[in-house]
Amino acid sequence: MINATIMQIIALENEISSLLGGQELNLVEICSSLAQRGHEINLVYTKEGNLLAQYTEFCNCLIKVSQYTPKRKRFWEMLRFMGSVVGDIRRIPVGRDSVIFCNDFSSVFFGYILSSIKGVPLIHYMQLPAYPFKFQWRPGLSAAGQFIAVSNQTKLSWVNVGIPASKVNVVYNGIDTEKYSPSESFLQERTKLGLTPNQTVILYVGRLNQNKGIEVLLRSMGLAVKSGIDAHLLVAGSVQLQPQEDSPQARDKYRQYLQQIVADLSLERHVSFLGHVTNTVNLYRASDITVVSSLWDEPFGRVIIESMACGTPVIASRIGGIPEVMMSFDWLFEPGNERELLSKITQLQNWRSQDPQLSQRC
Repeated sequence: MINATIMQIIALENEISSLLGGQELNLVEICSSLAQRGHEINLVYTKEGNLLAQYTEFCNCLIKVSQYTPKRKRFWEMLRFMGSVVGDIRRIPVGRDSVIFCNDFSSVFFGYILSSIKGVPLIHYMQLPAYPFKFQWRPGLSAAGQFIAVSNQTKLSWVNVGIPASKVNVVYNGIDTEKYSPSESFLQERTKLGLTPNQTVILYVGRLNQNKGIEVLLRSMGLAVKSGIDAHLLVAGSVQLQPQEDSPQARDKYRQYLQQIVADLSLERHVSFLGHVTNTVNLYRASDITVVSSLWDEPFGRVIIESMACGTPVIASRIGGIPEVMMSFDWLFEPGNERELLSKITQLQNWRSQDPQLSQRC
């Protein structure tokens, strides 16, 4: 019998919160799965969030550090940063079979220092498309022995900015299909949410910001209702803006902007903003269609496989890594084109009566 090597995974995360999206959920599920296989997980993070309790269940230790990169390039700031990093690294247990796993390129500089001091291999998990490197990321990206990309499109974006293709493996995201599975009673799921059986229920799950194309979806809903479709849109997610523009005031302003779009299109009875929903399984099961309306180069689109695993078809933007995930279905539309999105909604709205086996093919 061959004894498998027990690895010690040092996972680097920023904020351990599901509010931010699929990237953080992917890491907690990867770490949990590795822990179930007997590997040791040590989590290093910069900010607490609602996934902390979940990590506590299986992590050997959790270590909060002050920051992964210097906030300014001034000499004294750099010295202060290096001093705090050395102190943080001393608290991180490292063994013979340790591996550093960076979940975001913003942590890769810290990972590079940890790797250099402790002599531990560094892996970078590519869950975001590449853009020109900042100075402090270059050493970490150069030091990474291996990269894992969530789609071929994501790999290509990094190769185009200088990462060797030979160092990048593509591993698509996975989910727990025992959790994400079709309902035995569709009508019961509708009743739980106070929805009528005959409505076309459309679902959006994700962050609310301009990159995600929520305005496009709202405008398409306006066209759908105007055309006579009895549709109701469930919006599950909270406003999460880009770091350079994010503030409580900016979030409130964007939230009001979306509500104004709803009012201008007379959709008050057709759109429900649910806020952040931790467990979205019942929403997928109760919906007829899930829409991923992204305008940015979505690396993968975790919502797609969550929804389809629950038996609910997905209409999505033809952008980023999404076409790779949806290659078996003709449910893509051009990003930003609300009329083409309406056409896809019209195509799928009656699938439960016209093609009831579609749920099994998802």
